[in-house]
Amino acid sequence: MNNPDDVRYNNPYPVQESLAKLRFYLKATLQNDGLELLEKAVTKADEDSQFARDFENTILFGSTLEYRELFSHFGNYWESPRSTFPFYPHTDAVNAVDSAMHKVKLGLVLEEVAAEYNWLHNHNSDRAEMA
Repeated sequence: MNNPDDVRYNNPYPVQESLAKLRFYLKATLQNDGLELLEKAVTKADEDSQFARDFENTILFGSTLEYRELFSHFGNYWESPRSTFPFYPHTDAVNAVDSAMHKVKLGLVLEEVAAEYNWLHNHNSDRAEMA
């Protein structure tokens, strides 16, 4: 675990507020795989006190590597690709949560970031349909 005194990694929000922000962003950007993974972790934290401590520490102080380790209870981040889409479902879900957490830690206005993400995604989809 990284040093809680190192503000580069610290989350300025308590765990429950962080979870609310993560849920909002993952829902707003339609990253359902990340949201599903987050909810699995929340459920496991409710049932397992050791996992709950690890979960809280990772939400408050975690890095990308620590997210990979935390979510390894639900899949292998380094698994080989599947032959059908989605090719890397667990990896994509972990990356979605990690990316959302990064935005939370930076204190970004999640509504604006989600709107930009959705505009870029939809804009690119519109361009592909026009081609």
